[in-house]
Amino acid sequence: MSQKNLFSFFKNIRSLVLVSLFVALYAVFSLFAIYITNELRFNFTFMPVAWSSVLFGPVAGGVTGVLGDVLGWMVRTEGPFLPGLTFSAFVSGIIYGIFLYNKEITVIRVLFAAITMIVVVEIGLNTLWLMILYGSAFKALIAGRLIKALILLPVQVFVLHSTGHLLKRISPVYNRI
Repeated sequence: MSQKNLFSFFKNIRSLVLVSLFVALYAVFSLFAIYITNELRFNFTFMPVAWSSVLFGPVAGGVTGVLGDVLGWMVRTEGPFLPGLTFSAFVSGIIYGIFLYNKEITVIRVLFAAITMIVVVEIGLNTLWLMILYGSAFKALIAGRLIKALILLPVQVFVLHSTGHLLKRISPVYNRI
């Protein structure tokens, strides 16, 4: 029996297909973004990244985030491509994987994963990339981003906790196929 590591999903065709499905879902979810301003939008692209991280680990989540971000930009090319936002998608997958891979999906663990992701990626990295992209001042961006974070946190916790249980339940069935 071979040992599973963080890169094992590359060796299994079923895992690659499922990660590819998550990448495609990311692109589809990016089509349904709700724009408040150029710098502020809501979407559900966090879900496929988190699902990939839960099932296959932080590297798979990061790969899903990177490929999904690039594919999502290609499908909906509004504005220039910014590699920093792609890096943020990779970091999101890493964060979800650290908190949720091979662990029980509890509300507290999901809450900590969502808080870490929102603070590091949404408020930290993405605010930096948007400052670079649009030339906006930090003070002009941070108020809207904090409000978005307060709205996004309970949504992420609810969605990830409820779907995480489903993923963990079907994961043993999936691994036997």
